[in-house]
Amino acid sequence: MNYLTKKFQWLAVLLTIASLFLSACGSDEEDTADELEESGTATIPVPQAYVFDSRFVEGDSSVSYSGQVVRNLLLQDLKSLTDSVGKDGGRPITVQDMLKLYEYDDALNLKTRTSTGAVSALESQYSSLSTGKNLVGKISDEPVIGYNRTADDLVREWFETIAENSQDSSKLGTPMAYTTDDGVDMSQTVNKVLIGAVPYYQATGVYLNSLLERDNSEARDGTDPYTAMEHAWDEAFGYFGAARDYFRYSDAQLAGKVDDFTFDSNGDGSIDFKSEYNFGLSRNAGKRDKGGSGVDFTQQIFSAFLAGRTAITNQGTEAEIIGYRQTAAEGMEKVIAATVVHYINDTLSDMSKLGTAEENIANLNKHWAEMKGYTVALQYNPFRLITNGQLAKLHGIMGEAPIYDEPGSNGYKTQVANYERAKDVMQAAYGFSNTNMDNW
Repeated sequence: MNYLTKKFQWLAVLLTIASLFLSACGSDEEDTADELEESGTATIPVPQAYVFDSRFVEGDSSVSYSGQVVRNLLLQDLKSLTDSVGKDGGRPITVQDMLKLYEYDDALNLKTRTSTGAVSALESQYSSLSTGKNLVGKISDEPVIGYNRTADDLVREWFETIAENSQDSSKLGTPMAYTTDDGVDMSQTVNKVLIGAVPYYQATGVYLNSLLERDNSEARDGTDPYTAMEHAWDEAFGYFGAARDYFRYSDAQLAGKVDDFTFDSNGDGSIDFKSEYNFGLSRNAGKRDKGGSGVDFTQQIFSAFLAGRTAITNQGTEAEIIGYRQTAAEGMEKVIAATVVHYINDTLSDMSKLGTAEENIANLNKHWAEMKGYTVALQYNPFRLITNGQLAKLHGIMGEAPIYDEPGSNGYKTQVANYERAKDVMQAAYGFSNTNMDNW
């Protein structure tokens, strides 16, 4: 979506926020709602922001996904921790340090490492946002294609190696503190595999997958301001990680720094992680839109989540809800797939500089690990377009570690041809244009 289009959409969002966030009286939306109620048509239009009133408790919101926010924060903070050992002045960490985030317990009473930029966070302690949440309790137990082990097994092994490396003074403060001897950047593989095995898996494989089994006629547990189906849809959206007013952000903002992808929408002087912050997958959608041509993943995914939630609130047909579910799940998959293509291209670029003054092994290791980790992530969607056979082929092509053959060698030529084959597999699965395959 181009910048001007999003700005025009944001004008509509401002009207929505003015009425829904600030509870303005006598709005056109209230008049419309009154007219609908009088006519006996208890339906709502699709909003421009992810804001939905309760059907059961007057004045209450029916949207709730604070647990998903905590897990997105834990995932982001774990990456910050593992990255820290490779930075100048980095300090050694232990397996237990990483497990405190992976297996988080409220008794630890920890604060997030995540910054909200120039505007401070409304709440910084995980337990202030939601209690009883961690990453390990929601991770998929599916064997990882290409490894024949679970994501949990892999992550714990990488924790051990990062902890061991960080105790080595010759590695601490350099990328080798989180890199295996054969060049695997474990900070990246931990993060990208967990993105797939926790938020992406939970959004698609759990909440969207079981959506139609959930009741949509009564308040959940008899007291909640939402139905079981409404809540499941919200939790899937929470894992996507977008701000409630996602349409206000341009692709450049989502691809930018923290002050670009956060906004104090309700004007209370703070950033609410539950509504005013964009997490990983939602930012990646903007990055791929910004670097792509003829794609609009941000529009596709957010519009599907808005329309699907509206259909559920309006007790729409099963076919209607299934359609929006497929669009949202497919959009998230294509964001991850486009990101795999992006890192194949980065890996090829890094390889072309081997043996020259521009050689940067740390960048090659990083980009290879991001490519590999996101390829793992693709498997965790039951609605996915890519097949197990195609994923197995990709893992076979990518191998277990980066290759350092220099340009001109037979090994280099073979590896370049292999990565071009990997791009062919991705293009066959997703139908991405030649332009995007070259330029992402």
